[in-house]
Amino acid sequence: MTTPDEPIHIQPAEAPLSDRGTRRRRQPKLRTRRSTAPRVIGFSVTMLLLGGLAAYVFLYLPQRLEAPTPPTRNDVEAPDARKPGTTGDVIAPFEAADSAHARKEAQAKLAQFFELKTQLEEQLNVSAWGAEDLERITARAKAADQMFVEERYQESLDEYAAAVADLADLVGKGEALYDAAIEDGESALAKLDHAAAVGAFGRGLTVRPNDPTAERGLERAAIVPEIVELLRQSDRAVLRGEFVAADDYLDQVRALDPTTPGLDQRASEIAGAKSVERRRAILSDGFSALERGDHDGAIAAFKRVLNDNPNDPDGHAGLQQAEQARLLAEIDRLREQAESQESEDRWTDALATYDAVLAIDRSLRFARDGKARIAKRVTLIESMQEFINDPGVLSDDHEFSRAKRVLADAGADVGAGPRFRGQVHELRAIVERSSVPVPLVIDSDNETEIMIQKVGPVGTFLRNELMLRPGRYVIVGSRDGYRDVRDEIILEPDSEPVDVRCTEPI
Repeated sequence: MTTPDEPIHIQPAEAPLSDRGTRRRRQPKLRTRRSTAPRVIGFSVTMLLLGGLAAYVFLYLPQRLEAPTPPTRNDVEAPDARKPGTTGDVIAPFEAADSAHARKEAQAKLAQFFELKTQLEEQLNVSAWGAEDLERITARAKAADQMFVEERYQESLDEYAAAVADLADLVGKGEALYDAAIEDGESALAKLDHAAAVGAFGRGLTVRPNDPTAERGLERAAIVPEIVELLRQSDRAVLRGEFVAADDYLDQVRALDPTTPGLDQRASEIAGAKSVERRRAILSDGFSALERGDHDGAIAAFKRVLNDNPNDPDGHAGLQQAEQARLLAEIDRLREQAESQESEDRWTDALATYDAVLAIDRSLRFARDGKARIAKRVTLIESMQEFINDPGVLSDDHEFSRAKRVLADAGADVGAGPRFRGQVHELRAIVERSSVPVPLVIDSDNETEIMIQKVGPVGTFLRNELMLRPGRYVIVGSRDGYRDVRDEIILEPDSEPVDVRCTEPI
């Protein structure tokens, strides 16, 4: 029996909290939204506590209560303190508050426990991969339940907290298993490994049944064999140089699964193979044109290569060869043209052709020699033609000597054409005629002084005969009191006598 001074502490005994989770598992499983689970559990716990408290108050408490005694001064000062000399246990206020706090914390931890347990069972299919771990953790929670029933709230709190931590680790394990499965599946798809992808996404569905990511991965894995075959066909088409077909196979792969890894790279490689094949074909055309002597065609081909790749070494080498070959061909053409013009005595044209060659390359010896030769030949031609047009100048010793030098130089030019050689023959005949003196017969009146320019005074006479080289001569007659006479003649072997006398008085 309690004494009138002994305070009454009401503490209801409740059923084990984790058993409620057991009873809940026996009910049909209802898929609820994760965000409402804590509220439902909290409400259930609260209702159970209130029911237990009501039973205690109405059924058990009236038997224990007696008429209240007015509180003493000591009771007011320390209503919950232990009285000296009294019997029975009295809970101090701080201890009671701490116990109540631990009880409340234990209930909160239990709510976390059920939330994690529901996540494992309904979202992570724990029975397929962590049943033993879940059973072990559940047993630990039941031990915490017993501690709670025994009002060992702090110990119960610690055990619940440990069980919650274990469940959290188990959730993390499930999430890690799922993430690893999806990662392995994506990696297998990247490698186009059908079996590995199917197995990995299957593991993902084991952890998360009906997971859309894993299901999509499994669908993609199912068409991997067909994709692999199409990619092989594309590779074979590239090896055969059938680039259009290779691209078509890639388009079929895109239609099946546009996320297939490596499609852009393969398309780029096909484009690169196309470019390589095009380059090879154009280079082949360029060098073939070069061998045929089609320098313009070769140059155009090599320039197309360089348009695609300005740094292409073969394109540069081919273009250089083609341009050099075209230049050499042009020089050869001009050389043949100049030689032909020389042989036809088209000296002015030949000189212009040699100038064109020297405009290309001033170091070409044949063009320099040809120009010098033509210039000399033109000078000889002009000089020979001068003597041919006026052979009378050969009466002058200086001109006669010059004519012989011109004739010697012209005779030494063995490469001249027929017209040049004809001029040489004609000049030679003139020089030979001029080399043999012929008689010059002059009749006068024996009064007139006769002088022959470039010969000298002859005197007065009635007739005089001199032996002179054929050519032009000027005979001057003078007499005191008479006007001088002047007579220019061309002396030839059969020339008639010349009459020179002054007859006109001044």
